[in-house]
Amino acid sequence: MVEATEQRLTRIEEKLDKVSETLSQLARIDERQSGFEARLNRHEKRLDLIEDDVRVTDTALAKMTGKGLLVERAGWIVFAAAASIVSGKLL
Repeated sequence: MVEATEQRLTRIEEKLDKVSETLSQLARIDERQSGFEARLNRHEKRLDLIEDDVRVTDTALAKMTGKGLLVERAGWIVFAAAASIVSGKLL
């Protein structure tokens, strides 16, 4: 009877050890999960900042392109006017 009780207690202790080991593994997994989540949040924030910078740069580039086209058109008008004046004087 004593041996059966001892064996039973030994099995219970082994099971408790396994449960304890499993709980410690779960705690490590939870810590890793928290680390992954923190890194993901940091990357999302960085991507948001990059998107904002791209949007600002895109807007500035569009404004500069519009001004550049206006200057180019004005240049062509001046060139065409100068060419017509020169051709008018040559004739």
